[in-house]
Amino acid sequence: MRKALFLIVFFASAAYGAGDPVGRWATAVGGREKVGLIQAIYREATIEVSGLQGTIKAWHTADGRYRKEEKVGPYSSIETFDGTTATVQKGVAPPRKLEGVERAQAMSSAFANTNAIFFAFFPERRHGKITVEGDDTVVLQREGGIDWRVTLDPQTSLPKIMVHEQDGRTVTVTFVAYETIDGIQVEKEIHRTIGDPRFNAVIRFTKTTFNPPIDPSLFSIAPQPNG
Repeated sequence: MRKALFLIVFFASAAYGAGDPVGRWATAVGGREKVGLIQAIYREATIEVSGLQGTIKAWHTADGRYRKEEKVGPYSSIETFDGTTATVQKGVAPPRKLEGVERAQAMSSAFANTNAIFFAFFPERRHGKITVEGDDTVVLQREGGIDWRVTLDPQTSLPKIMVHEQDGRTVTVTFVAYETIDGIQVEKEIHRTIGDPRFNAVIRFTKTTFNPPIDPSLFSIAPQPNG
């Protein structure tokens, strides 16, 4: 009787897991418990777009703060979100506070790519909700932000495509390759498109560090000195 009961519970749990894309995703990444130990991620990458080459540096925290530094050819930008205020600085122009739709985009960008694990796996600390569509699609709906639609690979249960709207365009990110860092699956290469092939981007991650030292000043842009 005990054996029969165990088998019933086991197969019921297995069936539930098979129909739960968020649970499958968490298991594929490395497990919810292991992900829960990560409080911040630092990543470096190369980027190729419009015939130009560049670099990306990004810091993301589990509570939704981030900093992204991007340089492509002669162009550069810094984006930050400290949990309340979103700011951008392009080139040598002064920093500009983001409001309205731009701020909403920044709030959700905190959970882009691998960083979506911070939002998707922990409902007890999530500010917003998720909606499951079918067997392999999860929509991340950050409170006050914009939606990110994540489609999982049915074979691996890892993200295959992420889609969101930005500046009136549909941004599609395709996950081309993954690697394992400290037991966690993270994307190694992604391709980003906005529907215009002139601006298709190839991003290859070259460094990933979990739980790096974090200075709160990272998530704001200090005013530049005069002169």
